[in-house]
Amino acid sequence: MTTETVGQTDPFSGMLANFRVLEVGCGAGNSVFPILSSMNAGAFLYCCDFSPRAIQLVKDNPVYNPSLCHAFVQDVCNEAATFPFPPLSLNVILLIFVLSAIHPARMQGVVNQLTSYLKPGGMVLFRDYGRYDLSQLRFKRGRCLSENFYSRGDGTCVYFFTKDEVHHLFINAGLEEVQNLEDRRLQVNRGKRVVMRRVWMQSKYRKPL
Repeated sequence: MTTETVGQTDPFSGMLANFRVLEVGCGAGNSVFPILSSMNAGAFLYCCDFSPRAIQLVKDNPVYNPSLCHAFVQDVCNEAATFPFPPLSLNVILLIFVLSAIHPARMQGVVNQLTSYLKPGGMVLFRDYGRYDLSQLRFKRGRCLSENFYSRGDGTCVYFFTKDEVHHLFINAGLEEVQNLEDRRLQVNRGKRVVMRRVWMQSKYRKPL
């Protein structure tokens, strides 16, 4: 699937909506369908993923409704690629465990491109892995590609953020901080008597009015 260039005055899916949300890295739709079920009238959801297979699974779901949602294949690391909606058209962008899978050298370009599609006052909602999360501490030798960036056994990669790194990524893209939290949780598997220390970053950044 290819994405065509869309100008400000060209018709596009969801153009009549008064509230538009983009979920980046939607996978097979685990978040897409709960979001659709909770949306108010006049809202529209866009969702994209690098995997054509994942997008096809979203479209094949009986709950998928093209009048409320547009799923499309997109490589957000390709800074020359365009999206099926014009700049300054989105109210919310969801980045949930997405940036951590991207090489650190390319993260800023991805954030810069995505925020160009936000309306003034629009919000980025971010959640991802934090530094020294259990999953980072479990990596074996030879899996570290660069500082705090690792290769998993399935070929995917993962980066572990600090609060300062998250802050600079979004501030450098011209957004203002609303919330930037380090969510530390202690999870206990009583059956296996295992204590798991999880660390996640949870942030909100807004485009100035």
